[in-house]
Amino acid sequence: LPGYNVRPGELQGAIGKVQLKKLDNFLKIRRENAKYFQKLFKNDKRFIIQKETGESSWFCFTMIVNPKSGISRDKVLQKLKKANIEYRIITGGCMLRHDVVKYFDYTYTKSTNADIAHYNGFFVGNYPFDIRDKIYYLYKTLKKL
Repeated sequence: LPGYNVRPGELQGAIGKVQLKKLDNFLKIRRENAKYFQKLFKNDKRFIIQKETGESSWFCFTMIVNPKSGISRDKVLQKLKKANIEYRIITGGCMLRHDVVKYFDYTYTKSTNADIAHYNGFFVGNYPFDIRDKIYYLYKTLKKL
């Protein structure tokens, strides 16, 4: 029983040991989902999508609302929320926009691309099983914008 000579790290280690055996297949399926995602969104100029460089684990599908699209990230996120599609804002965003930076002695020039990701970026999750139907639902939902 947890709390009786079993530490949380031991339980996590046991679970991780089992999951490591499944990792290659998890990654294979995530990459197949990613190919489908890229196929659907590659010609949609309203979004900048992640490109494969090397062999990504594709834990999510990163999307940036193209600043030239004329639509706002808020409008996109409202549409996703209404369609019950979960999303997250890009992790961390532009670090220069966080309050903690005021405590550092630093200088910087423009951070145009980081700002675009910060203000226009979001992602939806990928999973280690076939979710092409959900990816298509995402595509169909955003097509209606």
